[in-house]
Amino acid sequence: MGIIARQATLNTLLAYIGIALGFVNVVVLYPHVLRADEFGLTRLLVSIATIAAQVAQLGAENTVIRYFPYFRDPQRAHRGMLGQLLLFGTGAGLLACGVLAALHGYLTQVFADRNALYGTHGMLLLPLVFSEVHFILLRSYSRSLRRTVQPTFIREFMLRVLQTALIGMQAWRPMPFSSFMVAYTGVFVISTLLLVWDLHRAGEFKVGWAQRWMPRRLRRSMATYSLFTLSASLAGIVLGNMDQLMIGALLGKEALVHVAHYAVAFYFGSVIAAPARAVQQAAVPLLADAWKKHDMSTISALYRRSSLVQLLVSGYVFVLIWTGADALFHLLPQEYAGAVDVMRVVAVAYLSTSAVQLGVGIISMSRAYRLDAISSFSMLAINGVAGFFLIRGLGIIGAAWATLIALTAVNFFRTWFLWKRYGLWPFDGRTGLVVVLMLVLCAALPFVPMPDGPLIQLVLMGGVATIAYWAVAQVLGLTDELKVLLRGRSIRRDGGQE
Repeated sequence: MGIIARQATLNTLLAYIGIALGFVNVVVLYPHVLRADEFGLTRLLVSIATIAAQVAQLGAENTVIRYFPYFRDPQRAHRGMLGQLLLFGTGAGLLACGVLAALHGYLTQVFADRNALYGTHGMLLLPLVFSEVHFILLRSYSRSLRRTVQPTFIREFMLRVLQTALIGMQAWRPMPFSSFMVAYTGVFVISTLLLVWDLHRAGEFKVGWAQRWMPRRLRRSMATYSLFTLSASLAGIVLGNMDQLMIGALLGKEALVHVAHYAVAFYFGSVIAAPARAVQQAAVPLLADAWKKHDMSTISALYRRSSLVQLLVSGYVFVLIWTGADALFHLLPQEYAGAVDVMRVVAVAYLSTSAVQLGVGIISMSRAYRLDAISSFSMLAINGVAGFFLIRGLGIIGAAWATLIALTAVNFFRTWFLWKRYGLWPFDGRTGLVVVLMLVLCAALPFVPMPDGPLIQLVLMGGVATIAYWAVAQVLGLTDELKVLLRGRSIRRDGGQE
């Protein structure tokens, strides 16, 4: 737990710094500098590029992490793993770009809006997808080397800084929207190059082509694993992005405006997932090693102890979001006000995931990885079918309900499976106390008198919620393991500290 503690703490800190920068972008800059349909186009292109890159890499991200213990050999450039990854990524990226270029005319019709923005700027998907494929693969390689903080720093912090600088420049000295979109694409390419530079600086960017090693039996095993985990890789990243694609395709000529509204609400609601993602990024490489050694006690300890910490931190963020929702949306242009309920539904969806998120990594690194693929595909199917009907009937909040339904159903199944198959259970009595604490504060804090003005309400309500939440959590003894995590220390299986 010591490595996980340090890296998860840094990853979470970077994630929330990135969220703060994202808040500036999403609330202060983008909606006030760009028209809603222009902002919607940026979200749409990123959503398509993200999904296309995940499909193109064919599940290689998890495969690299799971099988890297067999390649680990610093003296032999890890048996040429990086060189083989770069060759695969280049081929996969070019193929994805070719398919998207061929489909450009069709996609222009699907995402047609009154200003024909997709038709004019849609080909910028090609560099976006190519760079994203390489970022995903290089990130998995870096994580396998236990360098999880560096990719998080680049994607959560540096990318947001570059975007803030770009939109700030657009506000100060406006450029033509076509030039802005080229620069917007460029910041994603730069983030991939920064990861290349980081690996090179650390002495880990060694292609090692002469030392490449990939025996036939291992190659077949890796290919099978990759195909089965493709849907698992897709599920987490596609959820939300698929919602935006469906909104863009189903809601007519104002679709890009609706995409912008949903993207803002989804962004706020999904910040709850940051602690769970941070823990998983640090824990999955260790889970791969533990499964190789059949070390069930370590896996059980990681699952139990991460669950409470993730729920406690995510619960705090949930209370802030729930109680500050109205004030937050008053900072946005009036046309975004209708999305406040979307944010609340998305927040509930990701809160329900936070305490069991590590279960995804446990299953994907185990011999039951096929079940992870099946459950992930089921999640996408449920979200897609429910979204199709709910978006048409309810508008953008229908997409949020579809996300909640899909996440809840699949997380319930995964948790049940780990308990039934391996005897792994993430909850104890403290879990219930955290849930009660959240419910009480979400019900009581809105009745606290506040002065007028959304910004001062947001600050004051956040302060009251913070003091109340952590004071009660301390009294109830819910913060002990979080304190250990923040100190970067590990916890022995008997409950002591090391």
